[in-house]
Amino acid sequence: MVSQEEEILNQKHKEYHRRILYVIIVIMLLLFGGATFYYYIEKWRYIDALYFSSSTLTTVGYGDFAPKTDFGKIFTILYTFAGVGIALYGLSLIASHFVEVREEFWLERLGQIRIRHHTSTLWQKLRESFGFETEKLVNEYEKSVRKR
Repeated sequence: MVSQEEEILNQKHKEYHRRILYVIIVIMLLLFGGATFYYYIEKWRYIDALYFSSSTLTTVGYGDFAPKTDFGKIFTILYTFAGVGIALYGLSLIASHFVEVREEFWLERLGQIRIRHHTSTLWQKLRESFGFETEKLVNEYEKSVRKR
């Protein structure tokens, strides 16, 4: 039977995966949408337009391609701000998901470690080590004396 905490964690993981999928879809739409724009407006080959779009979204910007039309330049400004923001959001979402998964793993591992209660005196440590209790010993002694 799945506990309520595990169910909440599973729901949380599904939500993260859904968000990551949405962000990846949006990034792909931005990438291919930008490439299509440059293909038609700047009259570039589609592979060149895709190359320029990917280098723009990743902020690499090699400089070997640049828009020539005013409309292309304005679009590139808006495209860069929107694309870089969405790409960074996606990257931070993925990173936070992996950090959280790793944190849950270590918290679970630490929860499995059992720490024994530390006693203050050597006598108490010896008594715990050998597993005898004073009251039990006295009671057994009294029983054996009564039988005589």
